[in-house]
Amino acid sequence: MKDRRKVAVALAFWAQWGLALLLLLPVPAASQTLMDVYHKARLRDAQFAMAGRTLDAALEKLPQARAGLLPSLTLSGSGNRQSGSASFSYEPFVERDVKSWSWTAQLTQPLFRWSNWIGYQQADAAVVQARAQFAVAEQELMLRAAQAYFDVLSAIENVYVMEAQLRAVNEQLVLAQRNLEVGTGTITDVHEAKAKHALGVAQHVAAMNELSSKQAELERLTDEPASALRRRVVRSLPPMRGDQLETWLAAAAANSLQIRIQQAALEVAQREVDKSKAQHLPTLDLVVNRSANFSSGTLSAPADLATRVYSQQVGVQFSVPLFSGGATQSRVRESLALEDRAREELTSARRSTASQVRQGFAGVINGQAQSEALEAAVEASGNAVASNKIGFMIGTRINPDVLNAEQQLYAALRDLARARIETIMQGLKLKAAAGVLQAEDLAALDPLTEPLGDARAGFAGELRMTLRRVEK
Repeated sequence: MKDRRKVAVALAFWAQWGLALLLLLPVPAASQTLMDVYHKARLRDAQFAMAGRTLDAALEKLPQARAGLLPSLTLSGSGNRQSGSASFSYEPFVERDVKSWSWTAQLTQPLFRWSNWIGYQQADAAVVQARAQFAVAEQELMLRAAQAYFDVLSAIENVYVMEAQLRAVNEQLVLAQRNLEVGTGTITDVHEAKAKHALGVAQHVAAMNELSSKQAELERLTDEPASALRRRVVRSLPPMRGDQLETWLAAAAANSLQIRIQQAALEVAQREVDKSKAQHLPTLDLVVNRSANFSSGTLSAPADLATRVYSQQVGVQFSVPLFSGGATQSRVRESLALEDRAREELTSARRSTASQVRQGFAGVINGQAQSEALEAAVEASGNAVASNKIGFMIGTRINPDVLNAEQQLYAALRDLARARIETIMQGLKLKAAAGVLQAEDLAALDPLTEPLGDARAGFAGELRMTLRRVEK
């Protein structure tokens, strides 16, 4: 009983030491949330900025096409000076110098240019397509920001678990050495604890390397250090019913951005067919011009007789294409083939969207089931650790039993955090596939996390409870 009492006192001492070290670790005053990361990425991400400039360029297609329906005004002018020698009636040559200038202003208003009207409708469809493509870029930014954010949280959780596991193994190593000194333990227990400790150190180094890598990815997205991100996922997504798949498929069919992009692309292709066929049609324009001409004379006249003429003209200009070497028919066949390709791409987009919705939905359902199972595993593993520690003190368990139980607990904690994060990402991908992902969906995920300082307090409470059970 006296030896067991010494073991309990030693365990209490090292548990108190580990608890004090845990609580003394520095905690940042503020921690970035997912919305903070998203807003910074929206302002600084180069890929999203390129998508914005692409949209700005695409929006100019509409006024360019509209210009084909509006009048055009041109102004042209010229000025000339002629000098030379001329002889009249066999008289001696005389030097001549003649000046002239002219200008013309012409207004042209298309009255019937069917290809221009079709081009305007085509540009409108192209703008719809560009807006949908930009919306896809926004959703991709949300997914990339969320993925980078939760990757860092997962890496932080992994480091935290490795640190806690390393402290627990260190406590068991101290106890094994103490038991060996007092004669109640074996050298095998010490070697087992040292092996677990060395493995824990290696895993901790690997976890730190992974954290640095994930932080670098987040820094590339937000263009600022990611060290202020100190949070962990502590809750799972609200449960989703298995009979909601048809609802998600219907929402995707109505709102999917990929489908909308291909629908707009098909309309653009159809308008291109109409525009190619319109090259066979005649055109009719209203033409109004005013011109002025001045000349101080001519080189071939003996006297300088200056002339100044102002004129204006109003009329219609009619043009009928007759034959273009077969180019128009070839363009029609080409546009018809492109229309068929766009129709097939729309079919492919619908099937791909439905597949993505099914995959995302299955990922959420399976992830929730896995998270629930791991939550039960964490609770059971915690009880197993406490029971094995008590059994070790009373002699019914050996040191490797305690180490294996602790390793199982921390592995379950790590897997639970990863399962929660993967389920969250599957939920975001499901909404993106259905075309309903919004920034508010990212804000709704922040309550699933908590600052790392609160997490430390929670782990400190667990240590206190374990310590009380051991002392009893």
